[in-house]
Amino acid sequence: MNTMENRIARIIGRAAMIDDSQVRAETNLTELGMDSLARIECVLGLEDAFKIELEQSDLWKVKTVQDVIDLVDHALSVERAAC
Repeated sequence: MNTMENRIARIIGRAAMIDDSQVRAETNLTELGMDSLARIECVLGLEDAFKIELEQSDLWKVKTVQDVIDLVDHALSVERAAC
């Protein structure tokens, strides 16, 4: 994982209350125990860490850690394009 992916893994791990080493790109979020509160905490953590805005509903659409990485990457691309 690259630096961005490591940051995302830490945020997901913190929100799911698990060790970062358990967070892999192919892992399903439900396997990590991500309930609704954990997903909201994850959104807030991602927004704060990357200075982006995410729709909370977007995190309900994603299934895997890689989906979250792609979501953040897309949001960063949109932010860069807007500047």
